[in-house]
Amino acid sequence: MDKEKKHINKKIWIIAGILVIGVGAAGFYVGKGKGRDLPATSRHYSDNKIIATVGDTKITEKELKNVMEPLFYMNGKDKMTDEQIDYYEQNAIDHIVTTEMLYKEATKNNFKLDDKVIDEQYNTYMATISKTFGLDEDSYLKQFGLTKEEMRKAIEKEAVAAKYIEEKSQVSDKEVEEYYNKNKKDFNQISASHILIKNTDENGAKLDESKLKENKKLAEDILKKALEGEDFAQLAKKHSEDGSAEKGGDLGYFGKGDMVSEFEKAAFSLNNSQVYTEVVETQYGYHIIKKTGEKEMAFDEAKDKLKKDLVLNKQNDLIDKLTKEYKVEVKK
Repeated sequence: MDKEKKHINKKIWIIAGILVIGVGAAGFYVGKGKGRDLPATSRHYSDNKIIATVGDTKITEKELKNVMEPLFYMNGKDKMTDEQIDYYEQNAIDHIVTTEMLYKEATKNNFKLDDKVIDEQYNTYMATISKTFGLDEDSYLKQFGLTKEEMRKAIEKEAVAAKYIEEKSQVSDKEVEEYYNKNKKDFNQISASHILIKNTDENGAKLDESKLKENKKLAEDILKKALEGEDFAQLAKKHSEDGSAEKGGDLGYFGKGDMVSEFEKAAFSLNNSQVYTEVVETQYGYHIIKKTGEKEMAFDEAKDKLKKDLVLNKQNDLIDKLTKEYKVEVKK
């Protein structure tokens, strides 16, 4: 990560690439050579159980199984917790559903890709399979009970959905500049330092209640020392469980929308050199926050990130609109 602030960025969903059956953009690559025949983790999926509907299309656990079983396979001998499995399942379901409704909308509007493009995508994917799983095409399909037609159709849906949303969410340079000029006050940046006491373990699972109370008490004790004038950087180096600890908790400069909401609200309410008077809890843990500076972001500095944000806004607006139009219902 370039800046430690990315560790506490808010989560924004976007179709950024191909997530086809088995591996892809949602973090399903786990690494070559991890495990083969008998993965430590498994979960039963029914081919017929309906987990979601998109218009008149029924999505079954078969599609979820096509994603999850390769994940279990690649995880090898490392046992996954129920919480971890639930997390990956939810991401997979969200992605399958979103891809389906984007593909439906694209098809309705006569948007499609040339067969040669799909063939290229398929060949690229199978080359990746060979490197990642150590399996050739036939072996991979047999291992996970798939057919070439299923694979190719999944790749087609992914490619069409990704290209469609890309074209429908383009933002011109003029739009970016107009937005900046109308909202200049939102482009002020601040810098801050923080001390993080985590509320999750090394696998991302929530700590038990007794440990949470212990960690919150520790954060409150550290906050008291910071408010009494002890050196904030030294406290961060000693106590923070965040990668920024070695820099005295320094997160650098960030703007509104860069951080999770609880953190942002507290940090932007401070004056320079002021420590927030309460421990701030986010999904990452307990934060002690100190504002260290502020500056105005010029257009040339803001435009690249702003353009990405406006693209994201258009994508999310389109997804929200289609979710309503296709009466999407997730049952799992």
